[in-house]
Amino acid sequence: MLKLQIRYPEQFRQPESPTFKAMLSLISKSKNLGIMGMAEILTSLRLLEGIEDETGKNPSTIAFSDTFEQAFGFSFNDIYDCQRELFRRKPCNLTKTLDAMKTALTKEYNRRKSQRGKKENEKR
Repeated sequence: MLKLQIRYPEQFRQPESPTFKAMLSLISKSKNLGIMGMAEILTSLRLLEGIEDETGKNPSTIAFSDTFEQAFGFSFNDIYDCQRELFRRKPCNLTKTLDAMKTALTKEYNRRKSQRGKKENEKR
């Protein structure tokens, strides 16, 4: 084996570990996000078909999963298990994370709208 490794080193080369280091990390037990929340977002994005891979096609679930894991420094372990669990939820809980995101955006919108109103009243 050693002779083969010396004679054909390119066939025994270890794959390089990715140099990308996530600057963000997922809080796995977060109330409105966590790993299942990320699975909900991933699945929704994939179903919208608005993201494409380098070949111009709708990316696979694994491609989405790998991208999310690298970007946010966590592991789904098995994205397909997460998706099965997601679709076993009751309909009222199916979009728990997406509903929380909508609520957060609406709350921020109202806060900014209120601040604009205060500034306009101060100018008068």
